[in-house]
Amino acid sequence: MTNSLDRALALLELLERTPGGLRNADISRELKIPRSTCSYIAARLEQKGYLSRQEDTLRYQIGLKTVALAHGALRELGFRTMAEPVLYRLASDTGMSAGIGVLQQGRVLLVDRVEGPGFVNEVVHRKIPRGRTREQRDIGRELNMHTTALGKVLLAYLPERQRAALLRDLVLVRRTSKTILSKAKLLLELAEVQSRGYATAEEEEYIGVKSLAAPIYDSAREVRAAVALNGGLADPAWNNAAAVVDLIQNAAAEISKRSRLA
Repeated sequence: MTNSLDRALALLELLERTPGGLRNADISRELKIPRSTCSYIAARLEQKGYLSRQEDTLRYQIGLKTVALAHGALRELGFRTMAEPVLYRLASDTGMSAGIGVLQQGRVLLVDRVEGPGFVNEVVHRKIPRGRTREQRDIGRELNMHTTALGKVLLAYLPERQRAALLRDLVLVRRTSKTILSKAKLLLELAEVQSRGYATAEEEEYIGVKSLAAPIYDSAREVRAAVALNGGLADPAWNNAAAVVDLIQNAAAEISKRSRLA
């Protein structure tokens, strides 16, 4: 039973990171399991709505049942409701996008996001939005720790033993020419994050995109989440960097306070 469950989870994770889906033979080859076993597991998942299968290409894709599960998980993050007004205010004050990320089982997940008015205006007028695509902005998406401001904050404020364990297994994948690829350099930056109380990432994940993040504290004074601003390098708000830092730190403090009072 455990083996079948592990295979089913591996199949779901494989399809989640494969746009367009895969045929049974491709899944079998990728997961190194017999085609008959793969076909049985995929058929069961399709029957329950966790997968869908295209009639013309016979490719399996992630099903909509997983959306319902994700919604239930996000609903349990109570601070999202309290944080939403703060995110809208951040987006309004800066013209940029605001979001919240959490650290879960060694992964950084984007759990809420509000688009800035500049982005909305571009979409309404059918211009090509700057920065990231829709898929890259989706709530629930996993983020890199070493290339994003959210990831750096969450990593910096981990207890030392947990941080060391994560860094030991962390692969520093190159995303742009500015991506940090040295763990020694990353450790130095994490120390700076702790010292100044916020993190930055400039074109380390996406060319032309800059982000700023600050820690959100829970009732035990532990950092479980972080709030971030993301925008293009040419966004006017960056011209007054000190003001933007104040905004993000004040937003983080307000969300932290609201969470403790809830």
